[in-house]
Amino acid sequence: MTTNIIPLGDRRSTTYTVQTVEVREGTCTADHGNCGKPGVIAVRVTIDQQSPNECSTLRMTMCAAHRGDAARLHEQQVVSAREMQDPVRHAAFLAAAGITD
Repeated sequence: MTTNIIPLGDRRSTTYTVQTVEVREGTCTADHGNCGKPGVIAVRVTIDQQSPNECSTLRMTMCAAHRGDAARLHEQQVVSAREMQDPVRHAAFLAAAGITD
């Protein structure tokens, strides 16, 4: 449905991919995971880096009743990834995670 690819431009060649897609499986994670109804849409955030070669994906699933939250969540994830394009913020984030190289 909607995909945004945000390259960080760092030496690890890190890319954030934010996707909103229709789904047929999974349960709604709205209301702090307490909804539990069948999912119909999901926002996926995939962080992919080339050096070292690593990839991770976080998926947040919403039911029909919470479907309207998907666009807002997608945009929040894009804004967050774009903030990581700032070298100072990116370095601070890595330092907080204990990565200094």
